[in-house]
Amino acid sequence: MTAPAITLLALLGPRGAGKTTLGRLLAARLGWDFADGDDLLAARAGMAAGEYLRRAGEPAFRALEEEVTVPALAPGARRVVALGGGAVLSAKVRAALARPHVLAVHLSAQAEVLAERLRASAELRPALTGLPLADEVRALLAARRSLYENLTPHFVDTGTRDVDPCCEAILAIIRPVV
Repeated sequence: MTAPAITLLALLGPRGAGKTTLGRLLAARLGWDFADGDDLLAARAGMAAGEYLRRAGEPAFRALEEEVTVPALAPGARRVVALGGGAVLSAKVRAALARPHVLAVHLSAQAEVLAERLRASAELRPALTGLPLADEVRALLAARRSLYENLTPHFVDTGTRDVDPCCEAILAIIRPVV
């Protein structure tokens, strides 16, 4: 019996790991559709994801994130989905990522690299804790690392390579299974 074809590439990882940037590039190179978790949430909320988080609070944000992410991971057209960094906190999202048509890739970088990227887009990405940014990044990485690692053996360090080599590394993972 042959394994089902992969029709969905899910990019997981912390804020600032490059999921959206790489997701768009990968979708273009594969000729697949692209969906961004923050964009899906913003469309449903009627405001930017970061603004919704600030106004509604994290519990409401996570509930809406789950509501828009699970359908984005459903079988259908070939697509690349860039998940929000905390989407993996949802058991329903984790179950959707475990479906046979999904290939998940964990993107990450060292905490210092992620913090620098987040500083550059602070107005788009509000703080999730009361900690200084570098400490928040380290705390969230520590808290979520096992979730990311349990969802996929595929890891790409986006902090030590430029975008094109990262894209090629991900394409090398997915090409044999599509």
